Amino acid sequence: MKIPLRLLLVEDSEVDAELLEHQLREGGYDPTIQRVETAEAMQAALAGGNWDIVIADYSMPRFSATAALRVLQETGMDLPFIICSGNIGEETAVEAMRAGAHDYVMKNNLARLLPAIERELREAEGRRRRKQAEEELLESEKRFRSIFQNAVAGMVVLTVDGRFLQVNPAFCQMVNYSDAELLQMETFAIVHPADQDLTRRLFDEAKAGWRNDADFEKRFIRKDGEIVWAHVAMAWLRDELNQSMYVVGLVSNITPHHRARQEIRQMAHFDSLTGLPNRQLFLDRCNEILTRARREDRQVAVFVVDLDRFKGINDTYGYSSGDQLLKAVSERLRGCVSRENALARLGSDEFALAVSGVESQEGFSILAQKIQNMLIEPVEIEKQPVYCSAGIGIALFPGDGTNVVSLLTNAGVALHQAKEQGANSYRFFSKGMNLVARERLTLEAGLRQAMERQELSVFYQPQIDLASGEVVAVEALLRWNSAEHGSVPPVRFIPLAEQSGLIIPIGDWALETACRQAREWHQAGYSSLRMAVNMSARQLKQADFVDRLDRALLKSGMDPTLLELEMTESIVMERSDETLMALTDLKSRGIKLAVDDFGTGYSMLSYLKHFPIDRLKIDRSFVSDLATPDSDDAAITEAIIAMAHSLRIKVLAEGVETREQLDFLNARRCEEGQGFLFARPLSASDSGVYLKKASHPEQAKHPA
Repeated sequence: MKIPLRLLLVEDSEVDAELLEHQLREGGYDPTIQRVETAEAMQAALAGGNWDIVIADYSMPRFSATAALRVLQETGMDLPFIICSGNIGEETAVEAMRAGAHDYVMKNNLARLLPAIERELREAEGRRRRKQAEEELLESEKRFRSIFQNAVAGMVVLTVDGRFLQVNPAFCQMVNYSDAELLQMETFAIVHPADQDLTRRLFDEAKAGWRNDADFEKRFIRKDGEIVWAHVAMAWLRDELNQSMYVVGLVSNITPHHRARQEIRQMAHFDSLTGLPNRQLFLDRCNEILTRARREDRQVAVFVVDLDRFKGINDTYGYSSGDQLLKAVSERLRGCVSRENALARLGSDEFALAVSGVESQEGFSILAQKIQNMLIEPVEIEKQPVYCSAGIGIALFPGDGTNVVSLLTNAGVALHQAKEQGANSYRFFSKGMNLVARERLTLEAGLRQAMERQELSVFYQPQIDLASGEVVAVEALLRWNSAEHGSVPPVRFIPLAEQSGLIIPIGDWALETACRQAREWHQAGYSSLRMAVNMSARQLKQADFVDRLDRALLKSGMDPTLLELEMTESIVMERSDETLMALTDLKSRGIKLAVDDFGTGYSMLSYLKHFPIDRLKIDRSFVSDLATPDSDDAAITEAIIAMAHSLRIKVLAEGVETREQLDFLNARRCEEGQGFLFARPLSASDSGVYLKKASHPEQAKHPA
């Protein structure tokens, strides 16, 4: 379910506004956006709307982000204000943040936009809660004054040496002693040890004639051992010779008041779930570390740590288990830093460390590996082990930045690169990373135009019945021949399509193309030929996925029983009700279901019994080593085939390239194979030629 977001956008470029809206929608938001270009328009929008956040371009012909910030500040509204610019410099950005902006994001690095929005919305909510707590505190103080004026507060009369002469019931109740007990005691007997010196000094000063009254806070220890914070107002009464006769004290229990102050401080500077410092306190502490490092000419490393697949853990085990995991991770990270360093939780599953006292980059690498090794140890939640890992980005002071903001930004860029390497990776920032990020944005922009320019095509790779040698299916494979970038391999553009959401329209087009081609081949005489099409998790999670699939089948006239949809293990592992319902819906139409690249993910066959799976595709990384004696991959492949058969699931081996591999698979009764031994991926026309040759009797057997 998308998150509603009311956005006031200060922007003069409609194209940039559309890109921003797309980024927000892909990030899970349902934005309501009003775009303004002048101070007057912004003032009217602020007066007439209830906004969650303001995002402003830094420089426009008639307006600027700094002017927009002043307009917002003049209203007194406490809204997150983010600058999104393509040309703002670091010093300018720092000045803008000093003026009151909450963050800035470069237009060529919009990957930072969603985390920045999430963080600022969360911090704005924290400020709202702190304001509410402060208002409650003020209300508490009003109540305290009313109670004091009505003599509900404790009242005591003491000798000049501090012995109790008289106490009222309110004070007795406060300290949990009877009046008889107190009248046998000195006040010092129930004062907290940390406040003893102050109390004795005040009595000594009054006895010496230097003081007539005192107004202060101190702690009492109740008879049951509990600590009570009290506000004490004392007056020493004197005789005509100015000699102290006795002391009158008004004592009010301010324990709730004190706790409220502590809660406000906690909310302002600490994360409520983990107890770690929040972003603001981290910035303050990191500034202190950098100041010390400049003075001592030492390096500082800023680490940004982001858990891998944390959303999957929340979806699989529930948010309560996710919270428990975050607490466990926080405790482990505490063990990695000393008191001189800083640790904070920046966001949902993102943490930051500022580390000094390490002499070399190698030392920081060792620390990164230590963190990763600690995190991969299982966490027991509800009597079962939960595993996690983390990506880490590292930026070094002073080479990668001279202030906290730039170091965090560059560590975030390095983190993104680490995430692209795969789970449990870490990377140090390098200046080339910004170039890589720009190249990625350029590639994404090209991919958005690829369908319009007809640069995408579908190739087909035959799948062979290993027992008969017949072609029983073809797999549809996407190819992109870009006018700007040349031939772009799927390993580059498919993940980009997944991340950007372009996989939805591209996947629909590929499915329609494959179904139409399959129908042509069926009409040409290959009536039982299956068409295998890859299905991404993002496609399956679309509410209307099954409806769109029905339209593709209806439009092409293809028999649904000859369509096979391939999905990854991660889809099966989710085991969500929505996934099961969608797959069951597909099976009810006669569509076949296959698990692709089996063996590279969780590889838990026990999960497959919960889903209507027809076929497992063993990943090529296992098949490549089948002919090697005593190969672990051979043993794993043999086990997968045997266990799949026990579940009445057929098996297809990917990446079959040699006769030895084929013989191994035939000996284990693997039903089907796919790979260069039979054919490479072919265009539609070349596939037609291949099918024609393969159907000829003397061409029906495997090639030599």
